[in-house]
Amino acid sequence: MITKQEIREQIIRTVETVKRTNPMAGSITNMVTINFVANAQLAVGGSAAMVYLPEEAEALAKAGGATYVNVGTLLPVHEQTLPHVARVLYELRKPWVLDPVAVGIGSLRNRMLQRFKEYKLRNKGQCF
Repeated sequence: MITKQEIREQIIRTVETVKRTNPMAGSITNMVTINFVANAQLAVGGSAAMVYLPEEAEALAKAGGATYVNVGTLLPVHEQTLPHVARVLYELRKPWVLDPVAVGIGSLRNRMLQRFKEYKLRNKGQCF
């Protein structure tokens, strides 16, 4: 079992690494949190990039080290973008985080979230 102190130390090391390397983690996030997510990435020393179009999402997935996907505010274009970027990330074996905001409230959201299951990346026993 990992201790609180070990978690703190891991967080400190991670923040130091981010400040040193300035990684880009692309984001497809909802309109409510886009500014918060960008500022959080910048605050810890990362690079922020937010997109919503399929072509841009693919380019960002290829360029970045990881991707954050938040389904809070869906637009019709997300039905193409989100499963496409999940497939690209899976094929590239890049980590991505899914924030399944409001799961269960609509058929579009539910269909997309179901499709994401086939793109779970397993790496060293962890599922991203």
